Formats: sequence, C-alpha cells, structure tokens
Amino acid sequence: MFEEEFIKIPVSDQREFSHVVNTLLLKGFIVRDVFDAREKMMRTNPTYRFIERYFSLIEDYLKFSGWHIEKDVVSGVICLTNDYEDNRLRLDRETSLLLFTLRLIFEDEKKEGAQTNDSVYITTPGLIKIMFEHGITMPGRKLSGRQLAKSLRFLANHNIISKVSGSYDEGNVSFYILPSIIYALDNNKIVAMSEAIDKINNEANNVNLLNDNLNSDGGKLWKQ
Repeated sequence: MFEEEFIKIPVSDQREFSHVVNTLLLKGFIVRDVFDAREKMMRTNPTYRFIERYFSLIEDYLKFSGWHIEKDVVSGVICLTNDYEDNRLRLDRETSLLLFTLRLIFEDEKKEGAQTNDSVYITTPGLIKIMFEHGITMPGRKLSGRQLAKSLRFLANHNIISKVSGSYDEGNVSFYILPSIIYALDNNKIVAMSEAIDKINNEANNVNLLNDNLNSDGGKLWKQ
C-alpha cells in the first residue's frame, strides 16, 4: 500500500515528494537533461532523478486519480497520461503548427546525426526559416512575433523546449528541443498535420497559378 511505503522514506523526501508530484502534474513532462542558465550547459535534472528513485511510489500514488506515468530511460523522458479527456490541453492552431515544425526539426536532426545530444539546438530565426521552407504557415495570415513568443513560452513551461538565451518578445531566442517532443505529438497526428499542410499549400499554389494565368492573358484563362 502507498501509505505503508511512503512513511518508510526520509522526512525530507516526503516533503520533496509533494513538490515533485505537483511539478509533474503541472508540466506533464520531466526530462533528464535540462539547460542550466547559470552554468551555461546541459545538466542532470534533480527532479527527474527523484522521480526515478521513487518511481513505483509515485506511480501508485497517481494511479488512483487515473494518471499513468511512463519512463523512457533511453531518451531520458518521464511523461504523464490520463484516462479522462477533461485533463487534456487544447492547443491553438499557431502552437500546434509550431509544435509540428519542432518535431520535424528534431526528427531530421536525429536522422542526419548532425547533433549527437538527446536534445536539438536551434534559434528562432532558424525555426522561422524552416517553417517557410516547408510551407508551414497560417492560412491567410502570418505567424506574428507575439504569437510565436506566446507559443514558445507555453512549450518551455511544459518542458518541451529549454531556453538557452535571448528574449521571446524580441524574437532572438536560442533553445533546445527536448526529447519529450516525441511524446507531445504522436505519429498519427504528424501524418494528419502533414496531409493538412500539403492540402493547404496545393490549394494556395492552384490559386496562384490561376491568378498568374489571368494576369498574363488579360483576364482570360486561355488564348483564342
């Protein structure tokens, strides 16, 4: 039983237990390696190590509320899932597109072996460039700097990215894409979003082609 095992651990760890579980519930993801702004380097996350040490105890505690905790020791990711739809966060379209782009970048970098760490380093200008190259845009409007900053803050708060330097509001942030992104966006959603973006781009290209024909032929679709 949970109570019987809980009283066996040190009092200091009992207090830390409450803090760690609340952090886990708030963030959804805990990663093993995070960027330390003071040391200017990636370091081992003590919260991850605490969960790892008391994994079974935390698992027993959470399951009464319908939470399931998973641990990927290879990638260094601990994540939560829940049986109830009420506990799911719904992302706006801008954040969803940004998350999709970050997942593409993460997979491409890992496939090419360009970066050897578990996390992938990138900057906001590099991110925007890749979105443009892949045609990942909001239909009818551009992704504003304010919306980009808001989405990046959200992802950082949930341990999907880890900021290294810069300002979100000024659009010059450098950050790591953390391996938790694998669990934040599953493969089925990646396929669905890819198909949706391709459809939007094809429709846009058809409209542009039609406009070009109209303009070049004086408003006619063909020459007589």
